[in-house]
Amino acid sequence: MMTLALASLRARALPVILVIVALTASLVLLLSIDRIQKATENGFTQSISGVDLIIGPRSGGIELVLYTGFHLGRPTNNITMQTVEAVSKRPEIDWLVPIALGDSHRGHRVIATTVDYFAHVRYAGDRPLAFAEGKPFADLNEVVLGARVAEKLGYTLGTELYLTHGSGQGLGKTHDDFTFTVTGILEPTGTPNDSAVFVGLDGYELIHLGWQSGSRVFSLDNLDLNQLPPDALTPKTVTAAYVGLKSKLGIFQLMRDLAAYPEEAISAVIPGVALAELWSIVGMVDRVFQFLSGMIIVIALIGLITMTLTGLDARTREMTILRAVGATPLHLASWVMLEALAIGVLSSLAALGVLTAVTALASEPLTEALGIIPEIAFLTSSEAITLSAVIFAGLLSSLWPAIMVYRRSLQQGLLD
Repeated sequence: MMTLALASLRARALPVILVIVALTASLVLLLSIDRIQKATENGFTQSISGVDLIIGPRSGGIELVLYTGFHLGRPTNNITMQTVEAVSKRPEIDWLVPIALGDSHRGHRVIATTVDYFAHVRYAGDRPLAFAEGKPFADLNEVVLGARVAEKLGYTLGTELYLTHGSGQGLGKTHDDFTFTVTGILEPTGTPNDSAVFVGLDGYELIHLGWQSGSRVFSLDNLDLNQLPPDALTPKTVTAAYVGLKSKLGIFQLMRDLAAYPEEAISAVIPGVALAELWSIVGMVDRVFQFLSGMIIVIALIGLITMTLTGLDARTREMTILRAVGATPLHLASWVMLEALAIGVLSSLAALGVLTAVTALASEPLTEALGIIPEIAFLTSSEAITLSAVIFAGLLSSLWPAIMVYRRSLQQGLLD
């Protein structure tokens, strides 16, 4: 029976192909939205681990997490190091790592921090940052590169480079009066750290000594570093600070205390909570697209019913011959349903193939734009359920034409 159904489909190749294309396209649209959203969400969630709080200037939690952890957007304000040092002495805090943002190198964000960053910041659960080559920075002119930066720019240990004042559309002049040397390259992590350039806070402060209001006032070429005051390279402000707590039980009390900090307007954000809020917003848009994709699937199934019904009259002779050679009405009705099953299975397989190619192609733009490498499975359980549901819906949509074939064949048999 299946062989007969496939032969019938080949005989009506053009309309069948059009229905398969329409159903495949709608399935690809529906599944790709869900797949890319989930893969991106997992990539974001695994990018910052081990950080209990992010402390920064008073702002929205999502905004703070995006520009500190994912290099999206630009910080609008800083917090003073005096506040950071005062917060770090609180008994609840196990460790604190300040970070300063604002510069870049050939399109890659510069993160000024301390060597504790590499010891405490985790990704993908509890995996530590590890060095593929070299070691952390230890001097003013030393720099550590993320894996993607080193690969893309072809940098190796010992490569000398300059930093650029500003980032994104706010690029300024190059800090070409002070050279940094690559001393370490991190292993790939699939997080925004792969696209970052890391320098020490003292080196970052040094290259900005000769700058004021975004313009260079004097060069460092003739500056004698030994003549600088002891605190000259201690930053006065930083962008934010990553915090690890001794116990997570006091996290909400600490957040309330920092929100009411009398010396400066600061806030503390739990990265996971902020990301959950972000995905709740994004999820609303995804649901709209999924609804539209579902409507397209319904339209494609209506096209399947239309093709079957319009073909019944043209296949009267064919069915009469089959009845003459002994086919029962039930056989003919099953034949129609098997054709719908074949179309549903072929559409699902085609959609899965196209979906794999689409998500593979989308992986690179996601990595370029967000600094994350999404993990994309070949077929998830939810996708298998969706494809099975569409195949079953195709069978149901063929039920009406099958009943018509059954009745027509039965009436014809009685007349004969």
